Amino acid sequence: MIDFELIIPEGWVHIPTTPEFSRVRERTINAIVRHALPDTLPRDKAGPWRRMLRRDLTEATDEAERHGARAVVLPVQEMHGMRLPGTLVLSVIEDAAPPQDPKLVLDSVLADAGSDGMALEIGGCPAARVRQVVDSGPIQRKAPAVRVNYLVATPDAPGVWGALTFTVLSDGDVDAEPVQAIVLLFDMVVCTLRWVDHAGVPTEDELLGQLSGN
Repeated sequence: MIDFELIIPEGWVHIPTTPEFSRVRERTINAIVRHALPDTLPRDKAGPWRRMLRRDLTEATDEAERHGARAVVLPVQEMHGMRLPGTLVLSVIEDAAPPQDPKLVLDSVLADAGSDGMALEIGGCPAARVRQVVDSGPIQRKAPAVRVNYLVATPDAPGVWGALTFTVLSDGDVDAEPVQAIVLLFDMVVCTLRWVDHAGVPTEDELLGQLSGN
């Protein structure tokens, strides 16, 4: 199975969103909640926050699954005293047969994006980056967000693409320096992408055993 790998910073987590790894997803979400709101906190005060965090993570990963994504990557630890308000959704998509010329596909994407689009290479493969500002309504917040979509071709599998989308929340000013710094950090993570051919992918039981230290 062809897939891609990323190098993610310390304090970030990778949550699988495919149905065959639902137990791994639940285990990972529970670990994030325990880390953010440990059991040492008073139950009456921390309980509502735990439920809200678990609900938000569950809803985000459920939505990613509905859209066919393979995983969600997000920072869970503060960096220099600041929480990073963003998420990265990972997908692998395939063209309908016959596969189209990657250059033609990327040229079309960039033509539609206009000045918001950029052609680049990631892992030696042609790619397109498209930035947009998302109004607060669609993301159910009071302030807009920056959303960046990447489409990355594969080197030896025509018609197979990596689709990566990250969203960075703002307090109202999407051009503020902190927002742009977080966007740059997500860009750096995406640029670590490397295509791999996974043979003998671990089963969910094997992954759960690794998480348990068995």
